Amino acid sequence: MQFDLKGSVLPIDHGYDLFLELTRLLPWFAEEALGGIHPIHGADTGHGELILNRRAKLVVRIAAARVADLSKLSGQAIQLGGNTLEIGAAKARPLTRHTPLFAHCVTTGSEDEVDFTNDIIRLLDELEIDSRFICGKRQTLKTPDGTVSGFSLMLHGLPVEHSLLVQQQGLGKHRKMGCGIFIPHKSITALT
Repeated sequence: MQFDLKGSVLPIDHGYDLFLELTRLLPWFAEEALGGIHPIHGADTGHGELILNRRAKLVVRIAAARVADLSKLSGQAIQLGGNTLEIGAAKARPLTRHTPLFAHCVTTGSEDEVDFTNDIIRLLDELEIDSRFICGKRQTLKTPDGTVSGFSLMLHGLPVEHSLLVQQQGLGKHRKMGCGIFIPHKSITALT
């Protein structure tokens, strides 16, 4: 589900606070196994904040059976970093039959890139997903247990049915804080 979003600024590291605000409005969301919240995008001010433009969206991954429940976010307001954001109209967006896929941040509990790579191989094997991948930039985020590290991740060369599974299941931890959520990416050319 994609919601219009009105506001001025929010913290760059807003995943946990956004999760808290959405579960304040929809307590059931905390227990939703496949629920995930995409990071909100904006222009980096260089001071730990993002400036939102008119096209800013709140995007939440949810099972089809919960779409009506999630739609109740429309018309609500949330507070992030002392700033009010208004949640507008909702639009259902089905997952796409697309490959390659990209996640801004995937966390596995490993701080080291070599250990992280081994974790990704294991997670893909557990899901029986055939894919090559490219680890990208190291990311950090705050959680209730402290700061954790992850890496951006590109999955490529995967069959379409595996692409849909990864989009549904995600990879790693902290999905409700914006991690392990994959979106279609145009090409791996820019990364090679």
